[in-house]
Order: sequence, then C-alpha cells, then structure tokens
Amino acid sequence: MAVVNFQVEYGATYATLSTVATNVQNVQLSFGRQQPLSQYNADLANITMRYPNGYASPNALWVTGTWIRISARLDPTAAFEQLWVGRIADVEVQYGIPYASSVGNADYVTLSCEGYFANFGRLEGAGYAMPAGTITYQCAQALAQTGLDVSPLYTATTPFPATTINGTWGDWINRVVLTLNGKLLDTGTGIAITNAYYKYTSTVAFSDTTNDFENHCYEQLAFSSLADNWYTQVTVDPESYGSATVQTGSAPYRTYLVNTLNNSTSQATDYANYLLSTYKTQSLRIFAITCNLNAQIGNAPFFGQTSPGGQVRVIFRGTTYQCVVEGGSYSATPGSATATFYLSAQDLNNYLTLNDAVYGKLNENKLGY
Repeated sequence: MAVVNFQVEYGATYATLSTVATNVQNVQLSFGRQQPLSQYNADLANITMRYPNGYASPNALWVTGTWIRISARLDPTAAFEQLWVGRIADVEVQYGIPYASSVGNADYVTLSCEGYFANFGRLEGAGYAMPAGTITYQCAQALAQTGLDVSPLYTATTPFPATTINGTWGDWINRVVLTLNGKLLDTGTGIAITNAYYKYTSTVAFSDTTNDFENHCYEQLAFSSLADNWYTQVTVDPESYGSATVQTGSAPYRTYLVNTLNNSTSQATDYANYLLSTYKTQSLRIFAITCNLNAQIGNAPFFGQTSPGGQVRVIFRGTTYQCVVEGGSYSATPGSATATFYLSAQDLNNYLTLNDAVYGKLNENKLGY
C-alpha cells in the first residue's frame, strides 16, 4: 500500500513560505463548500505537531499571521502538490508531563489556520457606495478600498449595478457569486470569482472497480436528495430593481429566495427561470465521495483550494456520472490519509457550452441567462 506524505511549510511572508515543519502528527483542512447554492466561508486548516523543545525554545513564527502551506504527494520521487494556503489564526500549546533536560516529549502545538477569504469576512463595508460597472471595475474598487485582492475569472465584462456595502466585504463577494451562480476560488494570495460556465475537466475519473493512473479508487459514495436542492418557487430579489418570482405546480410552494446584484428585473427574471428549471425536480444525486488516499495505485486525487468548478467523472456500478467539484476536506496522520470531496451533479451545472462533449448538447443542456 502506498503512503501519502503531507508537508507543512511556513514563513513570515508569502515570499518566504518555505520552511518545512517537523514532527507533524495530524493535518486537517477544508475548502470550498458542500452544496451549489450555499454561501462561502473561509477555508480552514488545523495542524498538530509534537513540540518537545517549544517551551525552552519557542518557535517565534507560531503566531497569528504567519503563512502556512499544506502540500501532499503519493510518489516519493515526485514534487509536492499544493492543497491549501492560508495564515495562522490561533495557536494552542498543550504541555505534558514529564519535562526533563529542557525537553517535553508530551508537548504539542496546534495551529488553527484560515484562508484568504477570512480577511474579507472581518472587514466592514462601512456603507461604501460601490459605483455601477463591470465586475472587473467593481473588483478594482474593492481592492482600492480594502487592499485585498479579488478578481473575476472568465466573467470580466459582466455588468453590476451600484450598491452600498453595509455588511462585510465578504457578504458582498458572496452576493456577487450568487448573482453569477459561480464559484469562489481561494488562490492563497487572493480570491477569484468565476461565473457559472467556468469548468475544467479532470483527466482522471473516480471508479469503484478500477485503480490505476486513469482512475482514482474510492471507498464510499453518498447520494442525497438534499432539501436545499429542490424548489418549486424561486424569488430573485436584486438590490436595485424589482424582484422576480416564478413557480411551477400549485401552492404550497417550496420557495428559494435569493438576494442578488442583478443589473435589471429582466435579468433577475431570467435567473429565476433558470434556477427553477434546475431545481424543480426532486431526485437523488451524488453528494460526496470519500477516498482512502493510501489505497491509490496511480495518482492520488489531490483536489485543493483552486479545484471548485472542476468537472470529474464518477463511475459507479456500471454507470458514469458527470459531476463538478464544490469543495472538500482532508484528514491525515503519519499512517493514514483520507479525503472527502463534495460534488454537484451534472444537471445542477447544466449550462449550454458550445463545443463541450457533456454540456454542449442541444435539447439536453439549458441556455444561460
């Protein structure tokens, strides 16, 4: 059985993020979100290390603000693949007994870390009047006001109305993402906002029967009829324009209400019709897949912070499902490593994309809005 190696690096700045931590005992990290309509929170990581010399010679960088990178590899001759980058938010030291000759063999330090998006979540908008303009223009205004990097990806010219940032800047970013029905990617040193059409294709599938360089093996697959993925009425309420409500069937309705930054009532209506078309059918869909990383023969599925939006095939009992990565989590000790990836089904990402083998089929894929 292969052994996955995790590596933790740290540095006072991103440019000096290269010192490798020793005595790592446990690594846990999460990124993205679990469901396609959920709001985003900061990516998180916890790292526990033995700290035998920490009392006599404390590490001066184990403080809030230090940069952390977590990487992994399956092949000991290959380069480490980056999974997560963020900064220390909190440090906890547990001192054990005994302590002899300035060494505490039962001493441990735990680093609680958070991704770049946490910066936006802590920064109040203070009533800033965001001018109308393209998403590129508004992201530039956000950078000028906050000093924090946020940029559009594949959606540079989408128009947005003027708005007032009364909550946090993180609230504004989540509303932009919901308006675009897109994804939020934490690049480690900034935030990228995508639109609904952003998808890249993984060359390796998940399989329940094959374990090689073209197929990741998995040990558990979860289907769910998630209540938050089924609605019979949708109301889109843009801040600067009138709301739009569409429904199917008869009352009582299962209603999804979303506050957006659509640029017109007409655009809000198109978005509401799209959401209703997508979420009006109640059905079981793939929700999560769990892999024993040490069981992989070929490439381990190292999806990380920039993987949301990735299109991946899941082969289950003879049927192939097309899914999109929404987020994931890792848990690793020196002897074991597992990963859970949260997926959304093809029909929840079913936009008509020209020249795409999966999403480019007339009368099967939905038009945009």
